[in-house]
Formats: sequence, C-alpha cells, structure tokens
Amino acid sequence: PKEPDVSCMNVDYTSNLASEIIKAKLKEHGGHVTVYTARGLPCEIYAEPDGTTFTSDKLPIKPAYDYTVFDVIVDLLYRQGGSAKKGNGRNCKLGEAGCEENTVVGTVALHRGRKTGDSVFDPVFVLAAVLEWAGIAENGRGELILTKEYTEKL
Repeated sequence: PKEPDVSCMNVDYTSNLASEIIKAKLKEHGGHVTVYTARGLPCEIYAEPDGTTFTSDKLPIKPAYDYTVFDVIVDLLYRQGGSAKKGNGRNCKLGEAGCEENTVVGTVALHRGRKTGDSVFDPVFVLAAVLEWAGIAENGRGELILTKEYTEKL
C-alpha cells in the first residue's frame, strides 16, 4: 500500500460542496480510506500528491479522477429531485438506453470528456461507495439518493 502525501491537499472546511467534504474526510484519515461497495466489497481510496485527484485500487484509469466528479454527481441528483439511476456503462455506449446523460455513469463520462457514442468505463460502484462513506448519498440498488443530512446543509 502506498503512503499518501496530503500536504498539498487544500481543503475548504466551510464548504458544502461534495468535493470539499470528501477531501476533508480523506485528509482527516491521512489520505487513505477503505470504503465498501453496495455488495460489501472493500475498495481502497488514495489521495494523490497533487491535492486535486484521487485513485482507487478498483479504478485503474489514467488520468486519476478529480474530486469535482462528486460535485457533478450531486448536481445531477439535485436536479432530478434527489436521486438518479446509476446506469450501465459496461454494456452500453454513452447515450444508449442505460447509459444516458441523466444517469450517474453518463454524467461522469461526460465530465471525463466522453462524447455520445463512445464506450465508457463504469466507475459508479466506487464513486457511490465514497459518497455513501462521506454521508452525502445513499448507495441504493440501481440508484443514488442524496441523504437527508446532506440536503439539509444545502
């Protein structure tokens, strides 16, 4: 296991943004936490030395994910009344049924620069686990739901 360096991680502790809440919690834990997927499987999350991105043993993707991906997901959930379907990026291309722009996987793919018709990697099982660990969203079966505690802060 790598030893994260959180010295470059600037956190706005007064912010209600999901990205800042997650960065703060990750920094509190020394830059490394174990979160659990909806199936109960462990997932390691590591802060990257740049202070703006994170990696996971379950996301072997370059470039690393930036924390703002959580803000994009929360914005989607908020716009849709507090919940959204996770979607299916494993068997569908962006824009196809199951991987529409109004699903979490579709929104994340767009955030990562993908275009309609592109194949996408489906990171939602990890991102949902992080959001649940942070108390921001409930990792429901097939959907993400903003928690009452988080929505009361907005």
